[in-house]
Amino acid sequence: MFGILRGIHRDEVGVALVEMALVLSLLLLLLAGVVDFGRAFHGHIIITNASREGARYGSRFPFHPDGIVNAVKHEAAESGVPPESVLVTIDPAPPQVTPDGQPIRITATYELPTVWGGIIGTYTLTLRSTAEMVVFSAPH
Repeated sequence: MFGILRGIHRDEVGVALVEMALVLSLLLLLLAGVVDFGRAFHGHIIITNASREGARYGSRFPFHPDGIVNAVKHEAAESGVPPESVLVTIDPAPPQVTPDGQPIRITATYELPTVWGGIIGTYTLTLRSTAEMVVFSAPH
């Protein structure tokens, strides 16, 4: 009688091992998705802050496009994003900046590499943020 019970227990161990392998793979996929979501959220916060910093600089010095780009890239680099991977767009582009009281819009774009890239076919996520501030000290 105990021999029969021992045989059933051995078969159940194999079934449990297969079930664990299936569930563990699903949990690892879920974990990778959570990690990607967290990294994307963090990256979006970084890019948002960087575009705001560029807009802040641009509102004071609208005719210095290199300074605007440097402000955006410096803010991104301080938060861990490689500055060479950040694309900065200035609207209106210098020297077409409007006079005091008109807005300047800075857009920062970053391609975030994903963990899920090989699984779902999206190797990067495009993170983009735009900040707009009023020009208040354009030199005349």
